[in-house]
Amino acid sequence: MKNICAFPILLLAFGSASAQDAKEPLQEWIGDPSHGIFQGMIHLSGKTHADYHRGYRCPSYEAATFVVSIVEKAHLHEKKPKALRAALLRSLAGQGCKPAAAGQYLPLQLGNVSQIDNGPEAGEEWTALRVQAPDATEIGLVYDASVYAIDD
Repeated sequence: MKNICAFPILLLAFGSASAQDAKEPLQEWIGDPSHGIFQGMIHLSGKTHADYHRGYRCPSYEAATFVVSIVEKAHLHEKKPKALRAALLRSLAGQGCKPAAAGQYLPLQLGNVSQIDNGPEAGEEWTALRVQAPDATEIGLVYDASVYAIDD
């Protein structure tokens, strides 16, 4: 009987440790000044620069992680930045992701990351995130966290 009672306590302890472990990479990512985070928030202007937006709002975190995984897979057979960007844009459209509106986004969960190398001092670091949007809804965000990202 003692063992049966101890099992739920062990599960609770393991569950809270796992949740804490999952938060550590997010906190480290938020703390890295190269990602453009200010006071724990992602600020997006909502402006367009040709075909470039710094952030894309997806209907879910799963959609955002899928988009970034497509870019990761495209790296296996494609190296040209234009082709990788085209794969990103097709995947965004296919998952129902749209340019993110201006505002502050609170990162809640860090997903996968894929980079597009556009040459010297011109890389993109596409990151999938679960965020709280300015309208307080929880959404997926595909965000260019590179230091070279354009969002003025």
